[in-house]
Amino acid sequence: MSRVRAARPEEAGAVAALINAINSLDGNTPRVPMTDAIVRRDLLGDAPLAWLLVAVEAERLVGFATAGLVYDAERAAPCAMLLDLYVEPATRRRGHARALMAALAARGQAEGVGCLWWGVDDGDEEATAFYRAIGAELEGGFTGLLLEGAALRHLADEAQR
Repeated sequence: MSRVRAARPEEAGAVAALINAINSLDGNTPRVPMTDAIVRRDLLGDAPLAWLLVAVEAERLVGFATAGLVYDAERAAPCAMLLDLYVEPATRRRGHARALMAALAARGQAEGVGCLWWGVDDGDEEATAFYRAIGAELEGGFTGLLLEGAALRHLADEAQR
């Protein structure tokens, strides 16, 4: 049985390892290797940048989810945006991912969200099947875009002109 709760500061190293695992799924080294110091600063500090929930099995962290609030103009309400959901391969199919998603939904409901939104990698049929099994509907017609590095700086510079 999965137990989900908020992460604790003393678990920053274990959380960092889980984040590095999800960021390595494509076989590449994570762009910015996660450290316990970054987890403490960004996710467990006085003003966390996202919600951080962990799945625990036999007193060991086996998964995590991060999400944050954004405004959904279509619904005229806040929306919780799932950023990452990960469960260690050896502990999958034990209810951890579902429990993490349920806990995110509960937190979102407590904060008045109109929806929980996330994306899924093209071709990830296993994840898509899981998300549909918990009641999610495919939104369709969406391609994610990213602006970072020099392109981000260049666009930001336009605001200074």
